[in-house]
Amino acid sequence: MPPIETLKKQLPVEGMTCAACANTVEKTLQKAPHVVSAQVNYATHQVSLEVDNQANLKELKKLVKNAGYSLILEDEQSRSTEDKLKEIKRQLFLAVPLAVVVMVLSMFVGDFPYKNYLLLLLTLPVLFYSGLHFFRNAFRLAFKLQTNMDTLIASGTGAAFVYSLINTLAPAWIEGLGLQVHVYYESAAVIVTFILLGKYLEERAKSRSSSAIEKLFKLQAKSAIRLENGQEKEVPLEEVQVGDLLLIKVGDRVPVDGAIEKGNGVLDESMLTGESVPVDKKPGDLVKAGTLLQNGTLTIEAENLGADTALGQIIQMVSDAMGSKAPAQKLADKISSVFVPVVLVLAVVTFFVWYTLGSENAFALAFVNTFSVLIIACPCALGLATPTAIMVGVGKAASKGILIKNAETLEKPKSIKALLFDKTGTISKGKLEVVAEHLFFDDAEKLYLLSILNGMESQSNHPMADAVSNYLNERYALMPFMINQLHTVSGIGLKAMIEEEEYRVTGLKELNGLSAEQNNAVNELKQQGNSIVAFWKGSQLLALFGLHDNIKPETRSAVASLKKRGLHLEVLSGDHEAAVAAVAHDSGIEDFKGGLMPEDKLRYLEEVQKKYGPTVFVGDGINDAPALAKADLGIAMSTGTDVAIESADVTLMSGDISKISEFFRLSEHISSTMRQNLFWAFIYNVIAIPVAAGVLYPVNGFLLNPMIAGGAMAFSSVSVVLNSLRLKARK
Repeated sequence: MPPIETLKKQLPVEGMTCAACANTVEKTLQKAPHVVSAQVNYATHQVSLEVDNQANLKELKKLVKNAGYSLILEDEQSRSTEDKLKEIKRQLFLAVPLAVVVMVLSMFVGDFPYKNYLLLLLTLPVLFYSGLHFFRNAFRLAFKLQTNMDTLIASGTGAAFVYSLINTLAPAWIEGLGLQVHVYYESAAVIVTFILLGKYLEERAKSRSSSAIEKLFKLQAKSAIRLENGQEKEVPLEEVQVGDLLLIKVGDRVPVDGAIEKGNGVLDESMLTGESVPVDKKPGDLVKAGTLLQNGTLTIEAENLGADTALGQIIQMVSDAMGSKAPAQKLADKISSVFVPVVLVLAVVTFFVWYTLGSENAFALAFVNTFSVLIIACPCALGLATPTAIMVGVGKAASKGILIKNAETLEKPKSIKALLFDKTGTISKGKLEVVAEHLFFDDAEKLYLLSILNGMESQSNHPMADAVSNYLNERYALMPFMINQLHTVSGIGLKAMIEEEEYRVTGLKELNGLSAEQNNAVNELKQQGNSIVAFWKGSQLLALFGLHDNIKPETRSAVASLKKRGLHLEVLSGDHEAAVAAVAHDSGIEDFKGGLMPEDKLRYLEEVQKKYGPTVFVGDGINDAPALAKADLGIAMSTGTDVAIESADVTLMSGDISKISEFFRLSEHISSTMRQNLFWAFIYNVIAIPVAAGVLYPVNGFLLNPMIAGGAMAFSSVSVVLNSLRLKARK
């Protein structure tokens, strides 16, 4: 049978109010047929779905609806964060003034006729307009034998309201039972208001934490100027086809990935690379969607569209990373899934303990403490602890040109002991340059002979030929000699006949029959770790050129920074040993291996892992893909191949290896923030619930006011989100 293809989707989920809701949706989808995986992120209110090609999304939507929530498909419109904030604002505009009046009348104004009836009328809109969704969600879930945070809020405030209502309508009956007439309207109204205020602050903070992905979406152009028969026509981006010629003017964002056909310009590529310096572009250069043309006019040929562009892939990668779960969150999710039922049991136990062992006011004390337990418990802080830190951290990394594949990647750097670099294109520029020349002919013939060499090399597409041709053009400003018959000799080089003389370009293997001076020159170039290009006329050696792949400007400082972390560093390459040694020496790395095939790199990586422990591999080529996938942490250069990038955990958009240390530091900050959030979320509930239950009463007579309990619950969620937002300002 042919392998079943899978599709990945990021879909919004509406109706979730706490981490327990997210767990319910996640389990519902994971049990569904044709679903490979499902991860629900409470912070983003989205599910990361992987389904096979037989999956029916409408059936999945029905399953989620039966569980009490709404899965929004791609052709449907999800409510924006702004809409949600507007709705909570409307609820607060009514709740805040009424709650304040109820609290003032209850606590600071003495009894007067029909006071409790007035409090009842003022409380009704707060609970059953502003807070209606708490009760609606709680009842809906109760019919399905499920619970969430709304269950706790509705149970607590509902009990306070019903008890107060009975005291208002039938005070004589209450007195007949031997109970004191007392109402808790102020507690119910103020608690609902506090929770709504906390929800508003939480949603605002969460919208700020996901601003990075919104900024990436804003980089996408909405339309493009297409050239049709020499005429300009503005068309929606959806109508652009591969091969279309598009005109880019100053101030425009490049709509698609493509190659420049005509024109020169200066592009701001900071959104891709994290580098603020604009880049000069000329015909033949590639341009990426989302980059900004600051100067000039360009005509480009469209090559990659929509999700296939570099920007589209970045958005997908950042979205996937933001939606993934850190290992620590999985423990929090397990706790959240049983949190509400446990709290309900504790509330019942609290009531019976106080009612059984209490004094003459046993019922009132039991009721207040049970009320406080229901209100103060907060599963939301547990649900928000790691997702918000991941959202902010991954977004900040993306703005720096560091793309992180998933949340698990963030926890890997702390255990890393060794780091292996590929040479070409990673620590070196990946572009050969002529660094030495030795000429063995008279100066009178120099321009003539070198123009022949330039003519031969300029017709080859070999990287070494490009390097020599570029060098001759820049050093001597030579016009290439017109050569009609140029032959490529496999394994040797180039050959041409000019005026009945044979000219050849060869490499190191063909250097035979040399004079002492020429042998010395060859040995000198070898010792310097250079690749060698030889130019011949018949059997006479005319010139030797030493080519070197120079290290990137940032390599030395990046290596020094990684050494300070105590990491063991090595350079691996398929190049010959002397060339690898030269690059390693220039970089400040003592250990290196040359002449390695892809399988050799993989084998050597496994040896390093056994010797030193968890290991990073940094590379950029197809030959690096096996090692990138096998390493404990794979880091790819975006300047490399798609295969390498897909195999890696982290992608550096600018190909700047100094960003490795930056990623390590950022991952430490994110991991630290996640631990702080989880600690606060656990400790808050561990301390707050017993205090609300009244454990301090026998010691110092302290009982928690339910209104304070409501405020503490609201603040616990907001504090976790605000702590995560500190990552934005951290350097």
